[in-house]
Amino acid sequence: MRSIIIFIVSICLTNISFISTQDPIGLRVSATLRDIRLGTAVLVDNLKNNVDSGKYISNIKKNYQWVVAEVGMKPKQIWLSENSYNWAVGDWLVGSPSNSIGWIQQNGLQLRGHNLLWPGDNFMPPWLLQQESTITPDKAKSLLQNYITTVVTRYRGKIAGWDVVNEAIDDWDSSRPFNLRDSFWFRKLGRDFIKYAFIFAHNADPNVELFYNDYSIERISLKANRTLELVNWLKSEGVTVHGIGMQWHIDVTKTVTPGDLYYQNAQRFIDQGYDILVTELDISVPMRNGKPINPTDIEKQGALYRSLLQYALHFHPKCHGLLTWGFTDRYSWLPAFSNNTKGDALPFDAAYLPKPAYWKMQEELARVLTDGTYCLSPQSQSNKCLGAANDVASENVQLYDGACKTDNQKWNITWLGDGTYRLSPISINTRALSVFNVTTTVGGVQTTIWSNNINQEWVLTSTGNNVYRIGPRSAWLRVIAIVSGTQNIGIIDYTSSNEQNWILTSI
Repeated sequence: MRSIIIFIVSICLTNISFISTQDPIGLRVSATLRDIRLGTAVLVDNLKNNVDSGKYISNIKKNYQWVVAEVGMKPKQIWLSENSYNWAVGDWLVGSPSNSIGWIQQNGLQLRGHNLLWPGDNFMPPWLLQQESTITPDKAKSLLQNYITTVVTRYRGKIAGWDVVNEAIDDWDSSRPFNLRDSFWFRKLGRDFIKYAFIFAHNADPNVELFYNDYSIERISLKANRTLELVNWLKSEGVTVHGIGMQWHIDVTKTVTPGDLYYQNAQRFIDQGYDILVTELDISVPMRNGKPINPTDIEKQGALYRSLLQYALHFHPKCHGLLTWGFTDRYSWLPAFSNNTKGDALPFDAAYLPKPAYWKMQEELARVLTDGTYCLSPQSQSNKCLGAANDVASENVQLYDGACKTDNQKWNITWLGDGTYRLSPISINTRALSVFNVTTTVGGVQTTIWSNNINQEWVLTSTGNNVYRIGPRSAWLRVIAIVSGTQNIGIIDYTSSNEQNWILTSI
């Protein structure tokens, strides 16, 4: 029995080692090909200081299209006093009026603005509370208008969307409308403060997406009901509200499955005319002495991350995407917040190694085809198929008339676990479809002896009805296609024409 246990453990450790040493193509590539956006909260000081020998920044650039500043762009940090502002974080990220670009544009990312108004008194600029007794309702409205107009105008055209109001609704029932929190803004303006915030933001930038953002509104509940009542009231007042941000700070005890109260809640938000967004996802596990109490929780966490991504994909495009509140356990807010009873909530561990959550998200995004043997026919010429040369010594690839009659016209397609596939002709399975000169106007395609080379790895994207675009990992925005005006096969820029799409027929 002992030898069997040792053998099983050895297999498990070998598998873990294999996964951790793989170089994934990255969530950003796979999400872009699926036309959905992924993002993460970031600590701007970590960006400025390029911490951890560049690992922090390199992982952001490889895996995300969006970022949101975890701190630094909220009123408490920006609004120093009336007409006095601290622009350090926002200007560094997206540029000041005199400097059109910042770190975000330089790195090909987008920034979500978080947030314009956080109405809990603990999150208010202290000077407003200190002067509360002398501020009239009219003065409060003027202050609110000046602040929101100033901030949104300064970054107009540079922000992908704003959380206009954050966490305005209390966790329990109250006599206040929509269960709004008791706050400076409510005491001065009543429920209208939320209406004014959205109006001022829309007037300052009519093209930016405006969201209401909150926690514990992910499933049908009293708080979710009040949220829907709030945004419907805003809409009835003629106010522009594009969507509802659901934070999704949850733990591994939760399950999310199609048709449950989470899905029903999202669907009713959408049915009422609102887009949705997962804004602050993390999935915590119970901790003791800095380690999970139950090690299997990390696997449960991975499955739940995959479920949340499936949820986002299910509701896409009405669900704009999914953002996590950080990406590495090294910088999570949860341990300190929970007195070290919760943690390890993010897709990367504290050493930046991908956890099961990461690999399951990578697979959910990129594994669009079951392993097997396939015939590959161009959509524009479905009576032909792609094949390797008849001469097994040749590296050539070409189109053949007819329907995959010989082994050199049949391809074994195998998922590699890193976001890509291998394509090998049955006639000589030691070879694999490969690219060369991939960045030239027309890159080359051939078969070469399999060596686990990046030029032998392919990304597949489904366009529906067994039709796929097939691109090389080394130039994933390009595709294998029939070169225009010829019968030659090459790598070209993707324009969604039938010559660039392939019908994959399982054999």
